[in-house]
Amino acid sequence: RDVERSRGLGDVYKRQEKQLSTISTTVPDRLDYLMRLHNLTNIALSEIMCCAESTISGYRTGRRVPDIFVICHLSTIFGVTPNYFLGFSDEICPTHN
Repeated sequence: RDVERSRGLGDVYKRQEKQLSTISTTVPDRLDYLMRLHNLTNIALSEIMCCAESTISGYRTGRRVPDIFVICHLSTIFGVTPNYFLGFSDEICPTHN
C-alpha cells in the first residue's frame, strides 16, 4: 500500500515520474557494477545477450532504458533479482528459504 496520500491524479503521475527517474539512474549504475564484478566487457555481454555492443553501452550510460524482458535476462545472467536492478532492493544475492 502506498504510504503517501494521493491528492488526485496529478500526485499519482508525480510519484510514477519519480520512480522512473530512480530506475533510469539505478539500472546503469548496477549494470556497470555487476559487469566490473564479473570482469565483463560491453562486447562480452553483448555476445551473451545476442545484441549490439552499442545497446549495452547505452544501458550502461543511461542513454537507453532496458525493457522488463532485458532486465529479467540480465538478472539471470548475473544471478540477481530484477528488483535489485530496478533499485527496489539492495540485496545483491537473494536468499532462499
